[in-house]
Amino acid sequence: MICRERGVTGQSQYFFFSPSDSFLEHNYGIINCGHFYCRFGYRIEREGNAFPLFVLVIDGEFHLTYDDKYYIGSKGDILLIDCSKPHTYYVETNCEFLYFHFAGNSAYEVASSLVIKNASPVFRISGGDQLRRILDHTLSKLYDSKPVGDVELSCLAYRCLCTLQAEDDIFTVEDSHPSDVVNRTMTYIKEHLDHKFTLSELAEQVNMSDYYFAHIFKKETGISPIEYASQTKINYAKSILKTSETSISEITDMLGYSSNASFINAFKKRVGISPARFRKS
Repeated sequence: MICRERGVTGQSQYFFFSPSDSFLEHNYGIINCGHFYCRFGYRIEREGNAFPLFVLVIDGEFHLTYDDKYYIGSKGDILLIDCSKPHTYYVETNCEFLYFHFAGNSAYEVASSLVIKNASPVFRISGGDQLRRILDHTLSKLYDSKPVGDVELSCLAYRCLCTLQAEDDIFTVEDSHPSDVVNRTMTYIKEHLDHKFTLSELAEQVNMSDYYFAHIFKKETGISPIEYASQTKINYAKSILKTSETSISEITDMLGYSSNASFINAFKKRVGISPARFRKS
């Protein structure tokens, strides 16, 4: 859908969705999303009563007044806004950004707690490029009028929010300067968490033999690529359990486990308690 708002150029598009109340009772759902190219004149001012907003700045500057403070999001920054509070955002020159509004049982609480934890609604993280690829992938399907269901959109929201929720412990390894091979592997794992990874699949992504790839990865990170993938999935699951009421079965499907029992066993092995106990604690 082409946007007619003031300051939004003709190449911008946005899309609306209507997840059911029963779906939103236990999951996050995307209400609308889009890719905007804006110029001077674009300005949104609200007193509140809107769904939380996630913005990824592609280029330019995104200006925000929130909680009586002024912020600027620049290229690569992410802004998370609890839109139940009064806020204003606008651009002064050209600005390109991706965005989505999301809802769910704890959507406002999660948005607010993440902003408080970060001490700012502007996040500068290492995973911005990864999130852009994920958002672009979904938007490209929407541009082509391909079906995108509530579950896929929910997974998109989870990935974006969980990256903000636990950037310090999700998708990380001890080595602070991984090589291109390791970086590419990490990125592939992050973008395909629903896969049941094999060593051959991961080695193929970087055009290496299984043995040499496993040797390089473990030398640089201290763990095998399969163990890294497993740890990444479990850390991702921990964030979902912390911030939502998504069922064990749904998390099992999201993360590519063959059964609930397989996921629960993997979780207990690495965390020491079951997913249910972790959520309660």
